[in-house]
Amino acid sequence: MTKNILVVMSSEDQLPLKDGQTHATGFYLNEFGVPAHRLTQEGYALTIATPRGNRPPMDHGSDTKDFFKDEAEYAQIKAFVEQTLSGTVHKLSDAAANLDQFDAVFLPGGHAPMIELMRDAHLGKVLRHFHEKGQPTALICHAPVALLAAQQDAAAYQTALQNGETPAAQGFLYDGYKATVFSTPEEQDAEKTFEAPMQYYPADALRAAGMDVQNGGKYQSHVVRDRELITGQNPMSDEEFVTALLGALKGDAVNA
Repeated sequence: MTKNILVVMSSEDQLPLKDGQTHATGFYLNEFGVPAHRLTQEGYALTIATPRGNRPPMDHGSDTKDFFKDEAEYAQIKAFVEQTLSGTVHKLSDAAANLDQFDAVFLPGGHAPMIELMRDAHLGKVLRHFHEKGQPTALICHAPVALLAAQQDAAAYQTALQNGETPAAQGFLYDGYKATVFSTPEEQDAEKTFEAPMQYYPADALRAAGMDVQNGGKYQSHVVRDRELITGQNPMSDEEFVTALLGALKGDAVNA
């Protein structure tokens, strides 16, 4: 049987900020490329899906060797990503219609998952499937905020966050789960270069929904695994993150 990973990425490239401003974004090169390359080396096929079925935009701020071990790895991963994304990109609704073909779901970071994925009903269906099957559900950096799609009214929850409110989640699948996400201190550093303040911070959004957010130090690799859920805090977590995902795929037990 073909080993197959569903990779869900955002269709969008403009993050809404306060005061009607936006910030250009997309997926982070290393957060997609490093785990995806390692997964293919281990014999997994990748099915890329976005809500609109378009090629996912890349955050150009991530297109730098600074997020890689050296120039050679940067060049290798960039070429791999270009080759991978030049192939078929599926509509998320189509991928969600046949989820039994997949062994896991993986969401790379960058701010883009904060745009539409966290309210996407098809992603909610995907997350429920892997939750019920107990199959690996892996998200890195900003992507864990997309877990918020797995509740009764994700769109209303996002709207409340954007309005500066503290919403209450209803029927949230991951209530009580431990996770990590791009931390508020890291976000406040990043925000200094933005056109306006962010509407809300990912860690606050997940905590309000009932998750136990456990962050490590700024810009240090940090990964949390709780049941089927694997989360990485930031771009520096890429190697540790994919190692944890591969361990889960091979049936390794969660560390106590």
